[in-house]
Amino acid sequence: MARNAVAKKMKARKERLPTAVTFAWMRYFAGRTLMMVGMLVVTAAAALFFGADAERRMLVFTGVGAALFVTGWLLSKKRPPEAR
Repeated sequence: MARNAVAKKMKARKERLPTAVTFAWMRYFAGRTLMMVGMLVVTAAAALFFGADAERRMLVFTGVGAALFVTGWLLSKKRPPEAR
């Protein structure tokens, strides 16, 4: 009986996920990564240019961070289907 259970587990491991599910999860985690990078860029822009006279560079950095965040949010807006 124990061998049968082990054989079922091994068979389940060998089965692959559908390609669409794999790409959905890759898109989801890529989007989450972009969101985190965008938040870090905005935070770095605020910290680096605090009290500085270079407003234009600060706004560019903040805009890039916001664009990264929004792109990541759009990529990861829909949660992928469950694997099993």
